Amino acid sequence: MQTLTIQIHTQSGLKAIRTLEEKHAIRIVEDAEIDMDSPALPGQPLTLKAFRSWVASAEAAPSVSLKAAKSQWARQKKQLQQLTK
Repeated sequence: MQTLTIQIHTQSGLKAIRTLEEKHAIRIVEDAEIDMDSPALPGQPLTLKAFRSWVASAEAAPSVSLKAAKSQWARQKKQLQQLTK
């Protein structure tokens, strides 16, 4: 299981997400606990200390090859496309 935070800008995008939920492909979590200090989210700039901490944790995290990531994304993309038809 993977957890994502997404921003949806259109009604058609929201409808597609709700369709995936109805087909039990995803579960929408209304009140997810997310790290609001994440550099991936809009907001205040990171302090130098927070940036260094983020870099250190990213370097210590396990990595995946680009080929494996592309392969996994291709499988998931195909599955999502089939679910929204």
